[in-house]
Order: sequence, then C-alpha cells, then structure tokens
Amino acid sequence: MFQTATRFFICSLASVLLLNLVSCKTERVAYFQDIPDSTNVKKILQTIPIEAATVHPDDVLNITIQTLDPSANTVLNQSNLPMASGAVPGTSGSSITQAVVSGYLVDKDGFVHLPYVGDIMVKGLTSGQVKDLVTQKISVYFKDPVVNVRFTNFKITVLGEVQNPTTFLMPNENPTIFDALGLAGDITLYGRRDNVMLIRNDQDGKKEIVRLNLDSTSAITSPYFYLKPNDVLYVEPTEDRVASTSAYRTRDIAIIASALSLMIVIVARLIQ
Repeated sequence: MFQTATRFFICSLASVLLLNLVSCKTERVAYFQDIPDSTNVKKILQTIPIEAATVHPDDVLNITIQTLDPSANTVLNQSNLPMASGAVPGTSGSSITQAVVSGYLVDKDGFVHLPYVGDIMVKGLTSGQVKDLVTQKISVYFKDPVVNVRFTNFKITVLGEVQNPTTFLMPNENPTIFDALGLAGDITLYGRRDNVMLIRNDQDGKKEIVRLNLDSTSAITSPYFYLKPNDVLYVEPTEDRVASTSAYRTRDIAIIASALSLMIVIVARLIQ
C-alpha cells in the first residue's frame, strides 16, 4: 500500500514538473489593465489628431467632381483610373495581396493635373484643404460643383507578434492603433502589449520612434494614438517567446528532463 501511494506521488510530481518545463509562463494579455474589474463606466478624455494627414509626392488622391452636366462629369473623373497597390484591408499578406485603388497621382513636385483647371499644387495640404481648393477652381467653369477628396494610399504596416503581419490600406483617414491591430488579427499571446513600437516619418524625413503601453489607458490619450500614412507598428515578443526559440532553452529542458527521468527510475527501484 505504501509503495503504491509512493509511486503515485512520484508520478504525479513528475507530471507537474514536466508540464512546468514545457509550458510557457502565462502572461496577462488583457488591454487596459489599469481599469479595475469592478468598474462599470470609466470616461477617458480621448486625444484628437494633432493634425490631419497631409499630401506628399507620390500620394494618390481620389478626387470626384459632380456637376449638373453628365458629360462633364465623365471628363472630370476620367483620371480616377484603377491601379494596384498594397494589401487588401482585413486580409493577410499571404492571401490576397493586391488592392485596386483609383485616383490622381501627386507628382514629384506636389501637383495634380485636373481637367479644365490644369495643375494644382496640393503638397502639404490636408484632404479637406484640397477639397476646398478644387471646389474653388472648378467653380469658375461649373455652378455648384460637389467635390469629394480622400487618400487612397493610406498604408499602415504591422509587424511582429500579430496574427497577420502585413501592410494594409486603411479604410479611413483617422485610424487608431487598435484599427491597425484589428486588421492584423490582434496581438498574439506571445506579443508584448506594454511596449508596442511605432515608427513614423516626420516632416523632415527623419524616423520618429516611440513606444506605447497598451496595458494602460494612457495609450488612448497619447498623441500617437491616431496613425498617419506609412506608419509602422512593431509588436515585440515576450521573454517566454524568445526563450522558447532559443537553443539554450531547448538544451536546458533536455538536460533537466533527462535528470528527472533518471531520478524517477532510481527512486522507483529503491521503493521496490
């Protein structure tokens, strides 16, 4: 009876130890961990974009102009030709990788060429400012035109420990960090939510790098909560992820497992 109980205890202990060795430490993976579970409503003063996205050379602008003359509408919108660009929003780079976008290509000097009005300088303007400028120019030729302007190459790249790392065309001009992470399939269990890196090109062409803590509601009030075209998000792996892929980790597990197996054999023989 004693030997049976002892053997059961040893086997149980061995199982627990082996499970601890081969399994990774469970990390808390919830966002906004500074909000207590008992909180019903918590209001946070959300940041607003410091400035809207501005036009740069090689951007693509979808400019639609509607007038009371149907034939003129065809001419005015003929340059919104389809072209392939980037990944389809909401899909991984390994599946459908090309989206069809249309619009006017901004040349290297910052101009777009529109029918009737010719070249218009749009570099450095927001989409709203471009809309006002085009409306002003086209109103010389047509009464009460309706103009809409939007970016069609608002690209965001998400890399690292996410389900689908790739580049996305964002469906709106004020996407947040969570919009991009949602399109990438969210952060995996092995990603660090407390240290997400954002890489951005500033106005001078230099790289601006910041780190955001998505465990805290402070991320919502950060001026970097809203993304800009060509931003890159990188989610670092946790220490467990790094250790699990390390040769040293594999070697240590093998050594400890071998020692544990030898201990079980020796103890089992002693109690026979």
